[in-house]
Amino acid sequence: MFMRRIPTTHLLYPILAMILAGAVIVTSCTSNPDKVTLRVINAGSLMVPFTALEEEFESIHPDVDVQIEGHGSIQVIRQVTELGAEADVVAVADHSLIPMMMYDLSIPDTQTPYAHWCLSFATNRLGVAYTQRSEHAQELSLDNWVEVLSRPDVKVGISDPRFDSCGYRALMSCQLAELYYGEDSVFESVLGGFSPPITVTEQNGGYTISIPQVLKPERIALRGSSVALLATVESGDVDYAFMYESVAEQHGLEFLRLPDEIDLYTDGYLSLTADLSVELSYQRFASVTPKFACQPIVYGLTIPNNAPHRELALQFVEFLLGPEGQEILLRESQPALIPPEVDAPEDVPDEIKPYLGGGDSGINGPVTMSHGFDQTLTKDDDWHYPSASNEPKRGKI
Repeated sequence: MFMRRIPTTHLLYPILAMILAGAVIVTSCTSNPDKVTLRVINAGSLMVPFTALEEEFESIHPDVDVQIEGHGSIQVIRQVTELGAEADVVAVADHSLIPMMMYDLSIPDTQTPYAHWCLSFATNRLGVAYTQRSEHAQELSLDNWVEVLSRPDVKVGISDPRFDSCGYRALMSCQLAELYYGEDSVFESVLGGFSPPITVTEQNGGYTISIPQVLKPERIALRGSSVALLATVESGDVDYAFMYESVAEQHGLEFLRLPDEIDLYTDGYLSLTADLSVELSYQRFASVTPKFACQPIVYGLTIPNNAPHRELALQFVEFLLGPEGQEILLRESQPALIPPEVDAPEDVPDEIKPYLGGGDSGINGPVTMSHGFDQTLTKDDDWHYPSASNEPKRGKI
């Protein structure tokens, strides 16, 4: 067993960064008193496709005002379980957060948990986003990305792993890169130092990355969610950011795909290690001390048990899973998990069951089907929903 410490820095972390860590992205500031308000709180990386879903759903339901609100995925759930927000739909970029943070915590003054089922509905790939103006952009390649991002004149950004799944996945990818390239300095050289330090502990071939409560970086930029990094990359304040491919495509950024063993799009990391996790080494939440396991990127959603408009929320989820919603995801570069899956088939609402493929969501298993980055669906593909027996055919781009 060994423990490696990322070097300590004594530089002050700007107060602005902590403000941004709690930043919220909304599509509407006021509600229409003549309409029913459907509140959807979702991961920031879903803002573009969910805003498009909002527009289409409202066109079908003119008496409904859908309000989309984006946060880092951990913050999405905290809005409901700790800050008292009454959400109709909750959607996060890591489906494991819903059972971890909602199943064992009861709604105040009841014995009812905040949620008891999770629907896995989308996937993604982690890589490096940048622009042609980024330092050394013309040199960047799959062969030298670690060296380029480690240069002293390069500014790297990640979302804050204390608040957002993209952030702790960035830490995982850097640790996987060390194993993939056989270099034990990737984590430190790319991400630089923190004060107090982030630690990486190895034991019996497994790795645990521990994050302290206070996180002051020496050289990288931290933001509250992956999409909060966009402006910094576009302005040139950050040269390279660890980001989901869907977000980079939606905003016209350059994107370097990392090796399959590193990008978390599939379970390719298993060839390097079967045991990698990130933990918050302090009691950050009221009920749990989260430990995030390395697994393929799978998005999850649920309808909280205290949702104000459950039936309308079900209609929104049905719309997302149906052909119109899936076409929107495809158009907006958001890969979908086809068919979607649930962890508790007996508990999922009956209205959703026809869209499912059967079985659980396979938290520790591979993502085997999606449409998005490498495939697309066309009108000629004979795509029928809802049906658990018909696999959608896929055409190549």
